[in-house]
Amino acid sequence: MQKVSEAMQTLRLVIATTVNAPLNCVYAVLSDLPRYPKFFRYMHDLQVLEQNDQTAIAEIVEDLFGMKVIKVLTRFTFEPLRKVVIEQIKGPFDRAVGWFELEPQNGDKTKVTHGAEISAGGLWGKIGLMLLGNGIAKARMMEELKAVKREAEKLAGSRGES
Repeated sequence: MQKVSEAMQTLRLVIATTVNAPLNCVYAVLSDLPRYPKFFRYMHDLQVLEQNDQTAIAEIVEDLFGMKVIKVLTRFTFEPLRKVVIEQIKGPFDRAVGWFELEPQNGDKTKVTHGAEISAGGLWGKIGLMLLGNGIAKARMMEELKAVKREAEKLAGSRGES
């Protein structure tokens, strides 16, 4: 699903896939923040500034859809074995939230739904959201989902869980 609203200047995307790994392996990948730059190729660096069981604050140096490299202050909220929410605290957009929702499936598989909602104002926001809405954001989200799938399946295999 893809929707760009001109009045609100908001882009919302949701995609899903099935991972051939149990829920605990998928969640382990998503909750291992220091490893994100190893499997999300657009991330150059991620420094965890503070973390507890439910949340983490991190500074991420990332490639902004091929336009430039920026620093984004980000909050991660963890709902163990169910969901990880990733929210921009300070960065290029007025609001940017992404999430991964996990749902166990038969045979040690996990359905992973990945969503994002990005809002930006002004003329540059409108232009930026048009560019993102033309497939750049969806391509990056699909790449993220494939990376999570690959890493979770690799982890499940190393644990003998797949």
